[in-house]
Amino acid sequence: MSTEITRISANDDIFERPDFLEDRLVFNYIDNARQDESTEFYSDEKHVIVCRKKDNKSVWIWTDNETSTNVDIVANIAKVVKEFNVQGLEFFTKPQIAQIFSDMYALVSNELDYQVKSEYSLGTYVFSPKSTLQNDDITVLKYNKKFFDKLLGFYMELKDEFHWSEEKAERMVKKFTKLNVYLLLKNSEIISVCVISNDTDNCSSIRSVATKQSQRNNGYGTLVTNISSVMHQKADTTLMLYANNGNRSAVSTFKKAGFELIGNVHLIKS
Repeated sequence: MSTEITRISANDDIFERPDFLEDRLVFNYIDNARQDESTEFYSDEKHVIVCRKKDNKSVWIWTDNETSTNVDIVANIAKVVKEFNVQGLEFFTKPQIAQIFSDMYALVSNELDYQVKSEYSLGTYVFSPKSTLQNDDITVLKYNKKFFDKLLGFYMELKDEFHWSEEKAERMVKKFTKLNVYLLLKNSEIISVCVISNDTDNCSSIRSVATKQSQRNNGYGTLVTNISSVMHQKADTTLMLYANNGNRSAVSTFKKAGFELIGNVHLIKS
């Protein structure tokens, strides 16, 4: 018989269970969300953690390895998520339970018109140090407010590629500047930008990397390698990122920069 899944605190003992600690980096989003007071957690305190930030459509679902064969537990997870009563959610699960969870959720959420729009594998990549690329013309700096106009201009050039309006581009830049942003400059011009999210004492996650079209033959890989080396110098910090395994070009760049695949998460967009 499966145990009921209920609301838990961010300091619940399940976060220290060996099964979760083994998956802690792969499910780094959940671990870092514990610092955010807007996050809700649900668990049976043994097999499952469901994580959802308020006003956010991402739902992360960690399960231990036993759960992939336990239909009752997966059905209970689907019922808990259905109670959020939100359409268009994005689910992040272990690959082993992705299909059965999607099927179970479809059964219990008819009124939410659940349909899978797309799904794919996200790799969790962790940085292993390599030598920083040397180029006298290139400098890596952490963002400060004196760079705001240049940063805004950088994203304005890319707004059509991102399908952003000018208003959205400005809004996104303001949002990024509240996070940790690193700039790669060549001859004082921003050619690439790296946004770091979930930056804590023991782990930093790369949220996005953007590079000017004219510099993509060298800027992207250079930035990733240099930023990774800078971040790795922080004491006891692991640098990681999630990447669509189907994007071979990006994955190849990350691997060349020194990132190694340690696990996968399945993303279902509805």
